[in-house]
Amino acid sequence: MKTTAFAAFLLSAPLLAQAAPLPEAVAHELDVLASVCRLSGGRPYGFRHAVEKADLNGDGIDDYMLDDGEFQCYGGSGIFGSRKGGGVTVFIGLPEGGAEKSFFHGAFGSKLDYAGRQAKAYIGVAGTLCGQTHEEEKRNGYEKCSRPLKWNAQARRFEIDMTVKRAPWY
Repeated sequence: MKTTAFAAFLLSAPLLAQAAPLPEAVAHELDVLASVCRLSGGRPYGFRHAVEKADLNGDGIDDYMLDDGEFQCYGGSGIFGSRKGGGVTVFIGLPEGGAEKSFFHGAFGSKLDYAGRQAKAYIGVAGTLCGQTHEEEKRNGYEKCSRPLKWNAQARRFEIDMTVKRAPWY
């Protein structure tokens, strides 16, 4: 009897571990990426791994960061699943459970830092966003670095924070 109960538990475990549904705006963005994947001859897979959830603006509501470089498109052209460049989109969570887009920028990936009460989002950028001049870019090529996003409550948007010392890209 114990073996049967344990087997039933193991079979039901994936059902218990299923992720909560994403807000409509986030799910729609993933659907668009999946359509692009299919149009390129691919099959979308593991796209939920491209979305991270954390409170990024300090309001106590989960926000969503979508890094299309983490989106997998098997068999399609290499437009997804790399850190060679893509888009990072941030959606702020709304009190009624929805979400709205509050940031998009091309990036070499993203990372969430969970130090402290509130998570901090970082994106990988290059060139002038890393403090290089156009002459340095021409002479030395693009230098990559990491920049944090900061919340602008008045505009209800995230912005790249250029006031902090740039960190090397990880």
